[in-house]
Amino acid sequence: MESETSLRMLVDQAVETAIQEQIIYTNELDAEAVNRITSALRAELSGAKDPERRQRDLEYVLHTYGVDMALQLGQDGISNDISADTQSTFAKILALIDISAVLSDSGVLDASLAFTLLEETMDMVDMTQAGSIFSHIERRAEFLRRGVSATGGKGVVMLRMCNGLLRRIPQSTMSEFAGRVQIFVANTFALSERSGVNLRGDTDTMHIAKPDETSDDPLYKSFWLLQKYFADPKMLQTGDSVKAFVDAATMTVDEFRRTINSRVPPISLDPTGKENLRHLTAQALFRMQLADTMVKCQVLLQILIFIKHVLALTGDALQKLRETATNKLVINEFVLTNTERASLMDIRKRAIHQLVGAANDRGLLSRTAQFILFHESNWFRWKSESCRPFEPQPLPEELVAEMQAAAKGFLAHGTVIFGTCSSKSTGKMMDSGPSLWDLPPVTVDDVEGLGGQVQNMDLLAAMKRLDVYCREDSDYELLTASEQARADLLQWRALRESVHEDVFRNVNPASHALTSLRTLVFPASAEDGATMEVE
Repeated sequence: MESETSLRMLVDQAVETAIQEQIIYTNELDAEAVNRITSALRAELSGAKDPERRQRDLEYVLHTYGVDMALQLGQDGISNDISADTQSTFAKILALIDISAVLSDSGVLDASLAFTLLEETMDMVDMTQAGSIFSHIERRAEFLRRGVSATGGKGVVMLRMCNGLLRRIPQSTMSEFAGRVQIFVANTFALSERSGVNLRGDTDTMHIAKPDETSDDPLYKSFWLLQKYFADPKMLQTGDSVKAFVDAATMTVDEFRRTINSRVPPISLDPTGKENLRHLTAQALFRMQLADTMVKCQVLLQILIFIKHVLALTGDALQKLRETATNKLVINEFVLTNTERASLMDIRKRAIHQLVGAANDRGLLSRTAQFILFHESNWFRWKSESCRPFEPQPLPEELVAEMQAAAKGFLAHGTVIFGTCSSKSTGKMMDSGPSLWDLPPVTVDDVEGLGGQVQNMDLLAAMKRLDVYCREDSDYELLTASEQARADLLQWRALRESVHEDVFRNVNPASHALTSLRTLVFPASAEDGATMEVE
């Protein structure tokens, strides 16, 4: 008991020091500073007769400390300015996160301790407090993700913590927080990680808005019927469901067209924190929701996504998926007649048009939605192929070393100079410089100071030095880096000076500007094909 008390005192001291030195308020975790303030804890472990038992004691103390702070946080709440009170419970929790993360990363404590403490803390606080703590996790994301694997260790604990948060976060009022958690998980693991790709193609049918079944308003029924289709596309495979969807979508889009108000402010694509919508099914609020711009845009986007999904699983598109499919669970065939397909295409066209008016942003939201949907065309194929990893495997170290050695050997021979060209008058090859193998290696001095070489240079001087790059037999892509940099600067200088000297207006727009300039500046050299030396 005395040993745990001494460890608790050392933990208190480390936490207070971390707060006083403002370590918890930095954007990146200062591991060196945390190692310094936890030196007493490290010494206590290394000097113990039984280090493993002492390690377990320290982990227990950190657990109890985190539980105590989480309970206290529920009573104190979170101040608007946590930096004003250095002894606040919230600040102590942040310091505990940093200390446990560094001790775990250095191997002093269990690798999953930091996320275990976070999981316990998140379970004991409300969602507002959890959101504030999660902001600190996002700042420490790069450090916390070190060595994370979805199949074991701290990665499993992190997934469990995030999934627990997603189950508790109210989607109707804190959807932004839920999105932050999902983005954190997505950035931690590969996109093709099996734990997050929904291989079976399950849909969420548990959170469908439940309208008033006693209502006799056909528009009200049609509007909320659409949400059932959006939540479970398989409904389109039964009976006359396609006609029911088309009728409901047509009635809804027509109503949106009648209630467009050009005086409402345009929709912003920048996050504002107010994007989350609550599906309130009370009939008294129905007309107000239909007039709401955000509701209109959301439903129209849902229609576009739904129709994109259905058409991707019909006809020739479905046949192409089946040719390479290994996961049959996600291929839900939709059998459509030509009339039904034409009806869906017409609804999609009208939804795109109405999205322009509803957003009142000159079509920016509509074009963005179409762009995203177009680039998501391969999503179905990826799902049907069992979400194969598309992250490239790292090259073998032996191959990398061999490629580096070959590149160094090639570059050691020097720069490429196009010293020969064909004379238009004689047809003979003219040598104007040394060959590749006779040149010294490229140095930094070859590139530095190039800007100064073209300053105060007139048009004639620039064109003389640039002449070799204007020839048809000179390939710009084959030049070395220093030669390309020199050519770019000379091109810029020549074109700029041609404007000042009133020469550029005589250039034929249909031809290459520099070649035409060359003919205008020194026509005599253009006729005999003489090559000017490039300095």
